[in-house]
Amino acid sequence: MKRMKHFLQISLLVLFIFICINAYSQQKRTNWLQEKNQTTARWRVGGGIILMEPTGIDVQFYRLSKFCTNNFSIIKKLSIGVWVGKEGILSQSMIKESEIWESSGIRYGIDFKFYIPIFLNPYFGIGVEGGDRKLLGKSGFYPDAVARIGVEQRIFGIKTSNKSSLNTTIFIDGKYNKCLTDDFYYILPSAGLRFHFL
Repeated sequence: MKRMKHFLQISLLVLFIFICINAYSQQKRTNWLQEKNQTTARWRVGGGIILMEPTGIDVQFYRLSKFCTNNFSIIKKLSIGVWVGKEGILSQSMIKESEIWESSGIRYGIDFKFYIPIFLNPYFGIGVEGGDRKLLGKSGFYPDAVARIGVEQRIFGIKTSNKSSLNTTIFIDGKYNKCLTDDFYYILPSAGLRFHFL
């Protein structure tokens, strides 16, 4: 179990560093409005807060499906997200209905989301999550498989210059967690805000 925990942590770190380097190198382009095709293909970064399951923060690396120069709209194509937070802060009573879960510590994970480029930008995603929790009196590291289905929509944007804008999106999804080492699972809503600098 310790090997799996270390492997997950190292994998997340390596992926995070790789995407940050890639995103930073792509940000150096200065004439990106005239390179419309290239701007949809490059990776971008958004960060935000998750209100439910787990309550915490997330960072998302994503590619746009299309690019609109008038309002810098966000229509995503795919994304890689990493998050860290605490399980059960706002939905403790719902998780306890399983009669197995007692408490939880810090949880972290990674997922891949695939978006449909239509109104509300619906998506589905798969991923893994790990961290500490207490099940039936036993505390330890518990890895989960994660599946999501939801929508993400731009709610506010500020044009900061001819070439950039700051956008806020809201996301609402259903999150399914299945513990890989014990007979424990839950399906709960999740929601939050993300901020994107385009």
